[in-house]
Amino acid sequence: MQASASRKPTSSRHSFHATWNGRCAMHDDTLYWIWLSELAGFSLRKKRKLLASLGGPEQIFRASATTVDEILHGTGSCSSAAEGAKEISLASSWKGRNLLIAETILANNEKASIKVLDATSPYYRDIFRADEKAPLVLYYRGRLSDYSIPVVGVVGSRACTSYGRLVTKAAVSDLVGKGSIIASGLSFGIDALAHETTLACGGITYAFLPCGLHKAQPASHSDLMERIADTGAVITPYAYGREALRFRFLGRNDMLASWCNTLLVVEAGLKSGSMYTARSALSKGKQVLAVPNSLLESKSSGTNLLLSEGARAYINDRLVVGESAVSPCSGEQLVTTALASRPLSTIELEAWVQIGNGPVMECLASMELAGKVSYLSDGKWHLSGGL
Repeated sequence: MQASASRKPTSSRHSFHATWNGRCAMHDDTLYWIWLSELAGFSLRKKRKLLASLGGPEQIFRASATTVDEILHGTGSCSSAAEGAKEISLASSWKGRNLLIAETILANNEKASIKVLDATSPYYRDIFRADEKAPLVLYYRGRLSDYSIPVVGVVGSRACTSYGRLVTKAAVSDLVGKGSIIASGLSFGIDALAHETTLACGGITYAFLPCGLHKAQPASHSDLMERIADTGAVITPYAYGREALRFRFLGRNDMLASWCNTLLVVEAGLKSGSMYTARSALSKGKQVLAVPNSLLESKSSGTNLLLSEGARAYINDRLVVGESAVSPCSGEQLVTTALASRPLSTIELEAWVQIGNGPVMECLASMELAGKVSYLSDGKWHLSGGL
């Protein structure tokens, strides 16, 4: 006979629904997924083994300690006193299982408008199946776009060079123009620039965090995080309130590598987080592009090395060697005149400036690459050299 659970959720407290892709799922399902994710004393491998055998987290919760032990260790009598002690320990800890932690996390999620993806979600199930190290649940704020749209991760040095900034802006504006979603880690340097450039181009960006969604990491990027969530999403494997510890940065990097179809590494030192992300992506069979640079540039020592480890060189025809790295836009004077009076948002510029049949955004991207305009944290375009 199965042991009874020490706490059973009531329908009145867990009766509302969460919707993903038009599919309605009982909130109770999410509760049990969170419970299993937070369950201490069981490795991810063991949790996956239980799921494969019992079918779902609620079935695991309601299973007896004997059933769980048989699935994990096989049937038969214990062959040693140590194994017998482990069985007694499992029976004791299993008897006291409850849903309190999961209920608390759900309550915090409701207050902070945080949604949950589990291993059965259309947005996540393929990633979960393909990557045995993928966590059972993810938490996110904002909105997720159609999961058939390609996601390109863009990562690099926190202390990026002017060369790294130029390449990032060119690469991201091109990728957004092709309809890709840009993913990065919200860190200083290349990460933040990738997010900002995507937003400036009117694209969708996902930020992956090494902590719960109660804060931004780093804290100074709180405004950027909110702007990302307005049109894209901020995603994390960690529940509300979890702080950014070292091992969680690695978990964040693994998740970013799993989620993206292609990873672009702009600048990276030999022992950087970007190198960890790149190698994680390579191990998962993802396409990794590395931006080549001078052998004398320490910030690119990692990206240069990646070219010998399976990454492909990133080439962009827009960045040509010559007197001018970026061809001038035909509507540059119109944009300059419009911005001379005051800074304007992309929408305002598109409404007021007509550049033949070409999009204003394409002209802004060219001018930004040439250092003539800047997209600042106020969400507006400024002529370079003044606000």
